[in-house]
Amino acid sequence: MKKIRLIIFFLILALLLKAKTEIEIPYLETKPEIDGVISTDEWSEAVRWDEFYQISPGDNTSPSSKTEAFMGYDNENLYLMAKCYFDNVKRLRDFHCSRDHIYTTDRLFFFFDTFHSNDQAYYVGCNVNGEQADGIVLDDIDPSIDLFYQSHGSKTEYGYMIEMAVPLKSLKYKSGKNVTWGGFIKRHIPDGSEEITSFPIKRGGGNFYNNYGIFKFAELPTNMNLKVIPSVIGTYFDEKNMLLDTQESDTETKSELNVFFEPNSNLTFTATVNPDFNIIEADGLKVDVNMRYPRFYNEKRPFFIEESNPYHTDLIIFNTRNIVAPKWGAKLSGLFGKTSVYALAAIDENVYGDRFDFADSLKADVPFAFVSIRNKLRDGNTFVRLASTVRSFEEKENYVFSFDGNNRFSDEINSDFQLVVTTNEVEDTLGVTSINKGFGYAFDTDYYNGKWFLNLEMKGMTEDYIADLGYVSEPDFQMIDNRIEYQIHSQTEDDFIRYMEFASSQNIFYEFDLDKFKSSRWEIMSGGIFKNRFEYWAGLETYYENYGDEDYFKYFSWLVLEYNPIKEIGGKILLVDGENLWYDYDENGNEEGLMENYDKYETTLLLHPTNTINLEIEHKYHEMKDLYIARTLEAKLKVQFHKNFWIRVILQYTNNDVFTYDEKSEDIALYPMFTYKPSANTAVYLGANKVVENYKYISSGDAFIDDDITNCFLKVSYTFNLM
Repeated sequence: MKKIRLIIFFLILALLLKAKTEIEIPYLETKPEIDGVISTDEWSEAVRWDEFYQISPGDNTSPSSKTEAFMGYDNENLYLMAKCYFDNVKRLRDFHCSRDHIYTTDRLFFFFDTFHSNDQAYYVGCNVNGEQADGIVLDDIDPSIDLFYQSHGSKTEYGYMIEMAVPLKSLKYKSGKNVTWGGFIKRHIPDGSEEITSFPIKRGGGNFYNNYGIFKFAELPTNMNLKVIPSVIGTYFDEKNMLLDTQESDTETKSELNVFFEPNSNLTFTATVNPDFNIIEADGLKVDVNMRYPRFYNEKRPFFIEESNPYHTDLIIFNTRNIVAPKWGAKLSGLFGKTSVYALAAIDENVYGDRFDFADSLKADVPFAFVSIRNKLRDGNTFVRLASTVRSFEEKENYVFSFDGNNRFSDEINSDFQLVVTTNEVEDTLGVTSINKGFGYAFDTDYYNGKWFLNLEMKGMTEDYIADLGYVSEPDFQMIDNRIEYQIHSQTEDDFIRYMEFASSQNIFYEFDLDKFKSSRWEIMSGGIFKNRFEYWAGLETYYENYGDEDYFKYFSWLVLEYNPIKEIGGKILLVDGENLWYDYDENGNEEGLMENYDKYETTLLLHPTNTINLEIEHKYHEMKDLYIARTLEAKLKVQFHKNFWIRVILQYTNNDVFTYDEKSEDIALYPMFTYKPSANTAVYLGANKVVENYKYISSGDAFIDDDITNCFLKVSYTFNLM
């Protein structure tokens, strides 16, 4: 009997330890003013939470500084406030930042799993200046969506405080009476790389949402939301061809319309007509000399990256960078119980046929479409998903069908898979149409217990695999990849070693039918992050690669050093030395390789001389002896006087000497932009893109490209909240 009582006691204790913390979020009769100032009794009706844990560098230890969070709601908003204390207020970092780029400053976030689904959450946060960062969390943080909410902050004698009001219209959520959400609060202190959370975190994998608490609401309303955002864009274009001594210029004024409609808290429809995509960040400079396969570039256009139900898979079938100049686009996303839906359609304007391997090169408007349906199982620990894409050109279609899923077997083991079928209609020079069918697969499984990380990945696709709305570096392969890591984590904030890693990874590629070896890779590496803000990462990579029916051995030893001694300055350097393969062709057009010594160094300097100025300078130098030298320089300057008023300038310079082709190229690009948002409804953008290209022969100095292209734009938009 005594043993039975003891077993029952331990079972009850285990259940209590596993039980989630519940916080009742009160309805506020008097709503607080979001102005960065706390008036007497202004937050007295809100619930207060002050039990926080240091999860890094400590392992659920006492934090270095106190944090208090306050929460409440009414029929329109969630009201959030936090007091962030310091023993030494000089630790506070208060640089001005643009939206979603506040990671160099002290900041605090609230996370809301609004359907208590255990697999997705919103996050909203800000820094002491009230500058915002928001998005959704799936497997990783995704800042692509921008929620509308008010935020203010201010310095205080104890540190700083922040206030936020998040309109319920900005969220999709479970409504009704006695509603429960998953909830979480996280504070970041950059000085010391400290992370503080409202609930303890278990290291070693598992479903992170199991660490969330429960936020309880007595009743939440159902909302309908309609926004119409018209814009007017004026542009000026000028192109000079120095070789032909010609100049073309043009001015244009056009309109743009964006519509955002939520008939309820579960469904969202977004449309754009005549969109202008000048106002995007420039792609970061990359060295593109001696590239065997096409490079992948991330999407930067807001209409495409803002997704409530993001779609990411190992085999990329959905890459919106392939929609280059859309006439219009529309998106639909929704959540119906355990099923989520996402769809997109767009018309790409004036696309050449040779982009899709058609014999002719006539221009035509090309429709693209994508749809995915996901169903979750086992409290969010498993999902299965169907997806499809279509591209149509001159009544010839490319279809892609994908089936993928994920299953978390335990806190330590997680796996996912994907199966893809493609069909592609093509037309040869004689006008004969044929249909090619392709197949692809991917499998990935991880084991992680907080110290050991093991990964196994398998992937493949046939030669006829074509996904015109996706990304394929090369078809016709099967590969297997594995990685083993051993990790050391700090246990307290006094530990000098904050994190250390030792790892080995290998992969091997064959053609899909396994008849021919393509390449193999082996890497060993180690790295560490230390209390004094110093990091190192070092490794050795070796490759065997088949090119032109010959096997080549290449290797690279590399070292990365990063140091941020004070909050105003930081830097990083990458050094690489080894032997690389030059991808060339003989006089008959056959692949022909050449091995040579290879050196690379890249440096990054970060400067914050004041809390309004941010300067980043990055330099790259790549060289293969007697074959080429590639140099790039990129400088990004941002002056942010206020969270709604900033100036940004990006300067990019590229200089390549390709000796084996007797070619020298110079490119200079300048991207200045001014942004002003006088209110939540009004935005003004003024900017320009200037590119100067000069290509010439090294031996003679004669130019064969000499262009100067300038684009200027002014965009004004206003948001009408109709519902």
